[in-house]
Amino acid sequence: MSDKVKGILLAAGGGSLWGISGILAQLLFAVYTVSSEWLVSTRLLMAGILILFYSRAVKREDIFGIFRESGDVIRLLLFAVFGMVSCQYLFFKAIEVSSASLAAILQFTAPIFVYLYMLIKKEKRFNPAEGGLVLATFAGVLLIVTKGEFSRIAVSPLGLVLGIGSAIGVAFYTLQPRLILKKYGSSVVVGWGMFIGGVLFQFIHPFWAPGFAMTAQSVLLTGAIILFGTAVAFLAYLESVKYIEASLASVMTALEPLLAAILSVLVFGTASGFVEWLGIAIVLGSVLLLSNFSRFKEKIPSRECGKEIL
Repeated sequence: MSDKVKGILLAAGGGSLWGISGILAQLLFAVYTVSSEWLVSTRLLMAGILILFYSRAVKREDIFGIFRESGDVIRLLLFAVFGMVSCQYLFFKAIEVSSASLAAILQFTAPIFVYLYMLIKKEKRFNPAEGGLVLATFAGVLLIVTKGEFSRIAVSPLGLVLGIGSAIGVAFYTLQPRLILKKYGSSVVVGWGMFIGGVLFQFIHPFWAPGFAMTAQSVLLTGAIILFGTAVAFLAYLESVKYIEASLASVMTALEPLLAAILSVLVFGTASGFVEWLGIAIVLGSVLLLSNFSRFKEKIPSRECGKEIL
């Protein structure tokens, strides 16, 4: 197997696992009345421990080096609280009040907000073609949330707000930690971001007080989200960029919202018409084109809070 094929399979696997984890979370919310607060609390803490263990035991990285400089500690704390926690919580809350497919599509628009921020900060110059892609993305979202009937919103307004909020949170998550990412690497920064966010979230909903009847099925679903939908997915994607360009790997992340949309139909019987699928296609195509045409392709984590975005 060539390195390129290996990289594509790893990136595709990571994107697919992210998409499946959203569906599993929706099952937990709908069937087992799990709260998004408990799931985020448990997921962040446990996945953070797993990623830090991998970083130390397998990659032999100095996972405590980031705490030697006070400035880096402050950056890490800001990243954990306003980046990791915000994008994780708003994303899963959006799933809880709406659906995994809507939450995944809306969070996928995070590169738009990164692009707009960089225009405002004059880190980029405006390009008419890129501006057209931004407008196309918003048009695609409009088709999805109205189903073509522009006089009304056909989805949960709260889910829409939370989904957009999660995309903005990911934009912060993407831009803010650039300095410490270059110094310490993705697995160390993301691992500590998840762990610290998970520790802080214990004050909101501790993992030892689930608030629902724990069954073998609910434990299995939660474990799958933590292990495969978070830790393994992130590490697979991180490994993929050793073999292929980040731009090609980012294309594979489109499998997340696409798979979430397809599985929503198969698992929950969600009816999706031509207009919605057209909107999904426009959003995916526009964001991917913007991500690959633009020149802000640093190796930085992305919209699912553990991937590279651009």
